[in-house]
Amino acid sequence: MSLPFTFNYSNNQVAYTQPFNIQSFNPTYKWIKGYAGITSMQFSQYTLAGHVFAGGGIELTPKNFKFAAMYGRLKKAVEFDSENNSDANMSYKRMGYGAMAGYDKNGHGVKLIYFAAKDEATSLVFIPVNTNVTPMENTVVSISGHTTFYKKIKLEAEYALSGVTRNITSPSDVNSPPKNHLPGIFKPNATSQFFSAFKSSIGYNVKSFGVNLNYERIDPEYKTLGAYYFNNDLENITIAPSLGLLKGKLNLTLNTGVQRNNLDNSKLATTKRWVGSFNANFMPNKHWNLMASYSNFSTFTKQRPQEDPFYRNTLDTLNFYQLSQNSMLSMGYNFGKTKTKQNILLTANYMVTGQNQGAISDPGMFGTTSNVKLPSRIVNANLSHNTSIVKTKTSISIGVNANYSQLIGMDNFYFGPSINIGQAFVKNTIRVSVGSSYNQMLTNSIKTNEVFNHRLTFGYNPKFKNQKVGRLGFNISATYLQKIKVISTATGFNEFTGNAGLNYSF
Repeated sequence: MSLPFTFNYSNNQVAYTQPFNIQSFNPTYKWIKGYAGITSMQFSQYTLAGHVFAGGGIELTPKNFKFAAMYGRLKKAVEFDSENNSDANMSYKRMGYGAMAGYDKNGHGVKLIYFAAKDEATSLVFIPVNTNVTPMENTVVSISGHTTFYKKIKLEAEYALSGVTRNITSPSDVNSPPKNHLPGIFKPNATSQFFSAFKSSIGYNVKSFGVNLNYERIDPEYKTLGAYYFNNDLENITIAPSLGLLKGKLNLTLNTGVQRNNLDNSKLATTKRWVGSFNANFMPNKHWNLMASYSNFSTFTKQRPQEDPFYRNTLDTLNFYQLSQNSMLSMGYNFGKTKTKQNILLTANYMVTGQNQGAISDPGMFGTTSNVKLPSRIVNANLSHNTSIVKTKTSISIGVNANYSQLIGMDNFYFGPSINIGQAFVKNTIRVSVGSSYNQMLTNSIKTNEVFNHRLTFGYNPKFKNQKVGRLGFNISATYLQKIKVISTATGFNEFTGNAGLNYSF
């Protein structure tokens, strides 16, 4: 039986709609789990997606079934700020409830979700005439499933339909409501809209080869009151093949896809994105480990000219292209005997980013650096040597790092060594670690900064003779930062940061 309690407090913010004080009680017994207090639950990304609520819920997972239900307050009522004449934080009291039922067995499963939320129109004392904050209502249903064919082909899909009323107080005789796509569970008015979202994937896997094809489409303005933020008006198509060679010593993976928006052609600008990443891992033996990766992110936004034969539109000169490419190489070598283990690790990263705006043509799905003006380049490298003495439980790490960034009219070079020593005492119940690093920065070949960073950590985890008593943990960490004044225009300072923590589990 598990009875976890959670309490968090922060004084970081003064004005907020959801308190930072969180009290949660989640008792668990076998396949029964409860939610009480200010907590959150996850049904799916298109319905209830981790929204915090004050109330209760339950989750049941007997054998191959899964049931869940919740009810609570999603938002509390916040009055109009008359002192500052602002409705930025004004909100109606919002209540929500939902349920989920699913079945999963032998690679086959189905899940049904229902979620609804509604604002209380009478929860505010004063409502300004010119405010855009209106009481809303939402009902969303979802069906998803997955199945496996011939133990090699896996198919997954989810479809969600959401009905949203922007203003539940809108008079019924203003305009006729749209066709009701959720009859019986949702009553629309003139401010209601219906949106859909669909996601599917199909995968094929054998011993050394696999490929997954994914498709996702979310209607423009798709919204659910069970999530804080939602990306919409997009269509994604991605493919992710993987290949294993040399008896599993070499593994190659690729993940690439395209995304576009403006699905209903209602916007003046249409954006297309291409995202791709490639990863390779090679382990020829127990000593060597080599990894390499490359990723590309390109965006092209094309303005749509207005259709007017008597007006020459120049919007096509505002086309926008953005590119970001990143590559990484890592080489590791493990050696040493049983009593002393050693490792040498070298990592390097190279990144180039840039953008261009004007009368440029479509650079294509893969993008090109030739269409990028004034690119920024960053090179980062790190070399470290790690030693672990098994008998004394001692670890020693020595390293050096370098970072070079070429920006518009500025070159920065940041480099320096570091050392870290860790030691365990009293049958590994006490762990102490100390470390220091020194870095200096050159801006356009002129030294502008020198920084020392000193670190200390202490951890104590005693072991009780009777394990039923529980486990106790105590830790302290401290950091001392010294920034040395190098040039007259710079500012030097010293900074100390300390943390202490105590935990007890039983």
